[in-house]
Amino acid sequence: MRRLRELGPAAITLVFLCALVVAARADAAVPLRIGWLPAGELAAPRAYASAIALPTGQILVVGGLDRDDSHLVRSGSELYDPLTGHTKVLQTPLVGRVNTSATVGLGGRVVIAGGSEWRGDHWDVVDRVDVYLTYEQKWIAASRMLQPRTGGRATALADGRIFVTGGYDGPRLIATSEIYDPLVDRWMRATPMPRPRGDFSIATLPDGRVLVAGGLDGRDSVETRTSLFYDPVTGRWSEGPTLVSPRVLQAQAKLPNGDLLIVGGQGYSSGIAERYDVKLGAFFFAGTLSTPRMVAQAAALPDGRAVVTGGLPEFPGPRFFAPTGSTEMWDRATNSWNDVAPVGSARAFAGLVAVSGGVFQISGAAKDDRAVAKGGRDHDRPARIAPPAPPGRRRVRRRQHPHLLRPRLQRASAELRPRDGFRLSYRPHQECRPRGSVRRKRRYLDSRCREECSALV
Repeated sequence: MRRLRELGPAAITLVFLCALVVAARADAAVPLRIGWLPAGELAAPRAYASAIALPTGQILVVGGLDRDDSHLVRSGSELYDPLTGHTKVLQTPLVGRVNTSATVGLGGRVVIAGGSEWRGDHWDVVDRVDVYLTYEQKWIAASRMLQPRTGGRATALADGRIFVTGGYDGPRLIATSEIYDPLVDRWMRATPMPRPRGDFSIATLPDGRVLVAGGLDGRDSVETRTSLFYDPVTGRWSEGPTLVSPRVLQAQAKLPNGDLLIVGGQGYSSGIAERYDVKLGAFFFAGTLSTPRMVAQAAALPDGRAVVTGGLPEFPGPRFFAPTGSTEMWDRATNSWNDVAPVGSARAFAGLVAVSGGVFQISGAAKDDRAVAKGGRDHDRPARIAPPAPPGRRRVRRRQHPHLLRPRLQRASAELRPRDGFRLSYRPHQECRPRGSVRRKRRYLDSRCREECSALV
């Protein structure tokens, strides 16, 4: 528990930032213009918040950390509307926590499960579950999990139930699995993984099976190349194909055809990507990155391409907390990565959330833990310097809990109050840029650009 307490001072260094990626219809004859643009702000600053894409096209933002909050962990939640750039604060307070799993299940219900709660002087792993009813815009308390866990991985099954497996119970990796049925509010035990595992990639495949790939494996927390399949029909685990390289601290993006793209990570894998082919049932090399990186963010575009941005560069030599602003695009046709416009403010430990018309980047830490504001440029507003992070090694080592080590990559804490965001937009034609009110934007796109634009920019 002593090491759990170390998470508190360092985790607050992350700040909120969002980026919107709008992809137009793929057409070789139409050149793409790529650039980072402002995309609105949240109502409250958050770090380590959970962000979930809703069926309505909005983004639900839950929890997170804020030193100015009397309880340290944010108890509120809010809805962000990409169309208007506005947020709506939801009135129902929650018990604030971090490192939860957040999954959309049957009927658009969002299940927030497990995580770590701040107890005043330490973090506790919990089994708490909250469910958000998307169309009613309200929260309800749900049955507790069978196993307290933090950093667990979850995915929605084909029937809308939520499958949760692995993660940590304190510093200990766990192998237990369970399934939640949102309709009857009940958890059921599922077959545990053959070995404890954490920080892996997870996805539900088109055939209904669940793929678990990479991560830290076993009691020694070894980076692994192994993968597993879980069949919800039989309730059994089976061995999957071997990855191209061991993966931990990687980014992942599920492509429109059901393939899973895994990008970067720690060590050798930081400079390469690989793709799980659902038809062939194997992992294949998916290109070399221009900038090797870990804890980056990746998202799939509607035309089958993918984008990766941010993260910590992985190069030989001394290690500093200096995130990269490099942004790269993966082209399936050429199986290669190409540099595109970098984000003005480099950051790591962020995440991307895909909605129709965009992919939002939420939270992140800038160079030397200095938060940045408008346009991704350093801002001259005063920052509040928090106590430095506890000393420690900068690489995940065996028998160590990665969720506790990640903040140790940071030297000092600082945060700014501004919550401006950024968006990366793709525009095929100048005349397709919508103008006027939101209603006029929709009408303009419908009448003039139906065949030219596939998303609101």
